[in-house]
Amino acid sequence: MKNKFYIAIDSGGTNCKVSLYNNKYGVVHSDVFNSVHYSAVGAKNYSKHTAGIIIGLLNSLGLSFSDCTGICAGIAGARLKSNKDEIRKHLTEDLSYFNIIIESDTAIAFEDVFGAEDGLILICGTGSVLFGRLNSEFVRLGGWGKLLGDDGSSYFIGLNFLKRLVKHFDKSTDKIEIENLLNNSYGLNRDNIIDKIYHTKYDVASLAPFVVEQAGKGNNICKDVIEKEIDGVYGLFDIFKSRFSINNNYRAAFSGSLIENENYFSRLLKDRLKKDFQNHFIFLDTKIDTVRGAIKIALKNFT
Repeated sequence: MKNKFYIAIDSGGTNCKVSLYNNKYGVVHSDVFNSVHYSAVGAKNYSKHTAGIIIGLLNSLGLSFSDCTGICAGIAGARLKSNKDEIRKHLTEDLSYFNIIIESDTAIAFEDVFGAEDGLILICGTGSVLFGRLNSEFVRLGGWGKLLGDDGSSYFIGLNFLKRLVKHFDKSTDKIEIENLLNNSYGLNRDNIIDKIYHTKYDVASLAPFVVEQAGKGNNICKDVIEKEIDGVYGLFDIFKSRFSINNNYRAAFSGSLIENENYFSRLLKDRLKKDFQNHFIFLDTKIDTVRGAIKIALKNFT
């Protein structure tokens, strides 16, 4: 590649998506890598891991930082300015490169669909958050993380399913169908669940697609879990409407693997929101590209 390029990153709880963008040719390369979560490992370890991804990618493509105009990384968990500043400090040192801007993963998603305009975005992925701009001021509801509150997230769906399941273990020694399905698909059962969950780095969020699928097939435990998570997300919209006196025509969009794909969770949630808040919000069907949002921010900040 003879022309200058930008690096755009969407670093979530599971995957790190990286694209290289050129003003003349557009996106010239994209790849997906395993991610580490900033909130779990801290800025120093997060930056070391991400720097390794960037350096390895450039080396594999025969590129150097001398041709890089700027980097924008949207990072899950980088909620505060102090978080972003610390990550940028370490990443600058690890890469020996200065033109870096750090944003939250929420901000790059918002940038893609709304740019400088007002709007609201619901993200339901590994984590969840309701994030918006109102009268040029940013507003954030939910998104308190897996310990304090991520209603409608893959992690909460997986966790609350497991909580419901162990309650059944207490009530009966009889196996039910969902136990067999879980054991066959994920190797989790009555005998090993404590060891797996407490003594290994078990990816609780990875259970969400299973729970959503089984809810769609009518399993009562899974349906109950999904409906309670929908209640939590619904409550965030209700709080937003009441707190900021939203009356009509306020645009809202959706992002994240749980809600972008057609499934039991996304269908029930969207139908309920559109039915009950049709006089307050305009719900967009826009497909959000988070990496494209990072590209837009990079273009604004580095020329």
